[in-house]
Amino acid sequence: MKNERTLIVDAYNVIYASDSLKHLMPKNKVRARESLAEKIKAIHSLESVRIMLVFDSSNERVEIEHPFGDRSFEFVFAPKSLTADGVIERILVRMRGGEQITVISNDNLVREATRSNGSVALRPQDLFDWIESSEKRLIELQRNRNQRKNQTLENRIEIDWASDLEGEASD
Repeated sequence: MKNERTLIVDAYNVIYASDSLKHLMPKNKVRARESLAEKIKAIHSLESVRIMLVFDSSNERVEIEHPFGDRSFEFVFAPKSLTADGVIERILVRMRGGEQITVISNDNLVREATRSNGSVALRPQDLFDWIESSEKRLIELQRNRNQRKNQTLENRIEIDWASDLEGEASD
Protein backbone atom coordinates (compact mmCIF):
# COMPACT_ATOMS: atom_id res chain seq x y z
CA MET A 1 0.00 0.00 0.00
CA LYS A 2 1.36 3.37 -0.97
CA ASN A 3 2.08 6.06 1.58
CA GLU A 4 -1.10 8.17 1.78
CA ARG A 5 -3.20 9.66 4.55
CA THR A 6 -5.53 6.95 5.79
CA LEU A 7 -8.44 7.04 8.22
CA ILE A 8 -9.30 3.62 9.68
CA VAL A 9 -12.59 3.46 11.57
CA ASP A 10 -13.57 0.74 14.04
CA ALA A 11 -17.03 1.12 12.54
CA TYR A 12 -19.41 -0.67 14.88
CA ASN A 13 -17.52 0.80 17.84
CA VAL A 14 -18.15 4.27 16.39
CA ILE A 15 -21.78 3.50 15.55
CA TYR A 16 -22.46 2.48 19.17
CA ALA A 17 -20.76 5.71 20.33
CA SER A 18 -23.17 7.79 18.23
CA ASP A 19 -26.55 8.76 19.66
CA SER A 20 -27.89 9.23 16.14
CA LEU A 21 -26.73 5.80 14.88
CA LYS A 22 -26.79 3.31 17.75
CA HIS A 23 -30.60 3.08 17.75
CA LEU A 24 -30.31 1.37 14.33
CA MET A 25 -28.33 -1.50 15.83
CA PRO A 26 -28.56 -4.48 15.73
CA LYS A 27 -31.79 -4.66 13.71
CA ASN A 28 -30.66 -2.46 10.83
CA LYS A 29 -26.89 -2.86 10.50
CA VAL A 30 -26.94 -2.02 6.80
CA ARG A 31 -28.65 1.34 7.43
CA ALA A 32 -26.25 2.07 10.31
CA ARG A 33 -23.25 1.35 8.02
CA GLU A 34 -24.66 3.50 5.23
CA SER A 35 -25.44 6.37 7.60
CA LEU A 36 -21.94 6.33 9.06
CA ALA A 37 -20.43 6.24 5.57
CA GLU A 38 -22.57 9.20 4.48
CA LYS A 39 -21.33 11.21 7.45
CA ILE A 40 -17.67 10.33 6.87
CA LYS A 41 -18.04 11.13 3.18
CA ALA A 42 -17.73 14.83 4.12
CA ILE A 43 -14.15 14.22 5.29
CA HIS A 44 -13.39 12.17 2.17
CA SER A 45 -14.82 14.89 -0.10
CA LEU A 46 -12.87 17.69 1.54
CA GLU A 47 -9.50 16.10 2.23
CA SER A 48 -7.22 13.78 0.34
CA VAL A 49 -7.65 10.84 2.69
CA ARG A 50 -8.31 7.16 2.18
CA ILE A 51 -11.23 5.88 4.30
CA MET A 52 -11.45 2.33 5.64
CA LEU A 53 -14.52 1.43 7.71
CA VAL A 54 -13.80 -1.93 9.34
CA PHE A 55 -16.73 -4.10 10.45
CA ASP A 56 -17.11 -7.41 12.27
CA SER A 57 -18.88 -9.97 10.08
CA SER A 58 -19.77 -13.62 9.72
CA ASN A 59 -17.93 -13.91 6.38
CA GLU A 60 -15.47 -16.73 5.82
CA ARG A 61 -12.75 -14.32 4.67
CA VAL A 62 -12.01 -10.60 4.49
CA GLU A 63 -14.30 -8.85 2.04
CA ILE A 64 -13.99 -5.32 0.71
CA GLU A 65 -16.73 -3.14 -0.77
CA HIS A 66 -16.56 0.35 -2.26
CA PRO A 67 -19.94 1.87 -1.31
CA PHE A 68 -19.53 5.02 -3.44
CA GLY A 69 -17.66 3.38 -6.32
CA ASP A 70 -14.42 5.04 -5.21
CA ARG A 71 -11.50 2.75 -4.38
CA SER A 72 -10.28 5.20 -1.74
CA PHE A 73 -13.45 4.67 0.35
CA GLU A 74 -13.78 1.10 1.61
CA PHE A 75 -15.95 -1.10 3.76
CA VAL A 76 -13.70 -3.86 5.11
CA PHE A 77 -15.56 -6.85 6.56
CA ALA A 78 -13.51 -8.96 8.97
CA PRO A 79 -13.75 -12.74 8.69
CA LYS A 80 -15.63 -14.50 11.47
CA SER A 81 -12.32 -16.00 12.64
CA LEU A 82 -10.96 -12.51 13.34
CA THR A 83 -12.61 -9.42 14.80
CA ALA A 84 -12.58 -5.95 13.26
CA ASP A 85 -10.02 -5.08 15.95
CA GLY A 86 -7.72 -7.83 14.69
CA VAL A 87 -8.10 -6.67 11.10
CA ILE A 88 -7.26 -3.10 12.13
CA GLU A 89 -4.13 -4.30 13.92
CA ARG A 90 -3.03 -6.27 10.85
CA ILE A 91 -3.67 -3.30 8.57
CA LEU A 92 -1.53 -1.12 10.85
CA VAL A 93 1.36 -3.59 10.69
CA ARG A 94 1.14 -3.94 6.91
CA MET A 95 0.77 -0.26 6.09
CA ARG A 96 3.61 1.01 8.28
CA GLY A 97 2.37 4.55 7.68
CA GLY A 98 2.99 5.94 11.13
CA GLU A 99 1.65 9.46 11.41
CA GLN A 100 -0.10 9.12 8.02
CA ILE A 101 -2.64 6.77 9.64
CA THR A 102 -5.42 7.78 12.01
CA VAL A 103 -7.55 5.16 13.76
CA ILE A 104 -10.90 5.95 15.35
CA SER A 105 -11.96 3.69 18.22
CA ASN A 106 -12.93 3.67 21.88
CA ASP A 107 -11.34 0.20 22.26
CA ASN A 108 -8.24 0.56 24.43
CA LEU A 109 -6.40 -2.36 22.81
CA VAL A 110 -6.96 -0.92 19.32
CA ARG A 111 -5.85 2.50 20.53
CA GLU A 112 -2.69 1.03 22.09
CA ALA A 113 -1.85 -0.95 18.93
CA THR A 114 -2.35 2.25 16.94
CA ARG A 115 0.00 4.27 19.11
CA SER A 116 2.56 1.43 19.11
CA ASN A 117 2.59 1.68 15.32
CA GLY A 118 3.35 5.40 15.54
CA SER A 119 -0.12 6.25 14.26
CA VAL A 120 -2.72 8.62 15.66
CA ALA A 121 -5.54 7.24 17.83
CA LEU A 122 -8.69 9.33 18.11
CA ARG A 123 -11.96 8.72 19.87
CA PRO A 124 -15.35 8.66 18.12
CA GLN A 125 -16.22 12.12 19.46
CA ASP A 126 -13.12 13.47 17.69
CA LEU A 127 -14.44 11.93 14.47
CA PHE A 128 -17.88 13.50 14.97
CA ASP A 129 -16.23 16.90 15.50
CA TRP A 130 -14.11 16.38 12.36
CA ILE A 131 -17.24 15.46 10.37
CA GLU A 132 -19.09 18.54 11.62
CA SER A 133 -16.16 20.78 10.73
CA SER A 134 -15.88 19.19 7.27
CA GLU A 135 -19.60 19.59 6.61
CA LYS A 136 -19.43 23.28 7.53
CA ARG A 137 -16.41 23.78 5.28
CA LEU A 138 -18.14 22.04 2.36
CA ILE A 139 -21.20 24.27 2.78
CA GLU A 140 -18.94 27.34 2.85
CA LEU A 141 -17.09 26.21 -0.31
CA GLN A 142 -20.39 25.59 -2.11
CA ARG A 143 -21.69 29.00 -1.05
CA ASN A 144 -18.51 30.65 -2.40
CA ARG A 145 -18.82 28.76 -5.70
CA ASN A 146 -22.43 29.85 -6.05
CA GLN A 147 -21.53 33.48 -5.35
CA ARG A 148 -18.78 33.43 -7.98
CA LYS A 149 -21.11 31.73 -10.44
CA ASN A 150 -23.75 34.45 -9.99
CA GLN A 151 -21.35 37.38 -10.37
CA THR A 152 -21.59 39.29 -13.61
CA LEU A 153 -18.40 40.21 -15.33
CA GLU A 154 -17.85 43.75 -16.44
CA ASN A 155 -15.43 45.02 -19.01
CA ARG A 156 -12.90 47.28 -17.33
CA ILE A 157 -10.63 47.66 -20.35
CA GLU A 158 -10.97 51.04 -22.00
CA ILE A 159 -10.74 50.73 -25.76
CA ASP A 160 -11.71 53.41 -28.22
CA TRP A 161 -13.32 51.11 -30.77
CA ALA A 162 -14.40 53.96 -33.01
CA SER A 163 -10.89 55.33 -33.57
CA ASP A 164 -9.55 51.80 -34.12
CA LEU A 165 -12.22 51.20 -36.75
CA GLU A 166 -11.53 54.56 -38.44
CA GLY A 167 -7.83 53.70 -38.64
CA GLU A 168 -8.62 50.37 -40.30
CA ALA A 169 -11.02 52.05 -42.77
CA SER A 170 -8.37 54.52 -43.96
CA ASP A 171 -5.82 51.76 -44.60
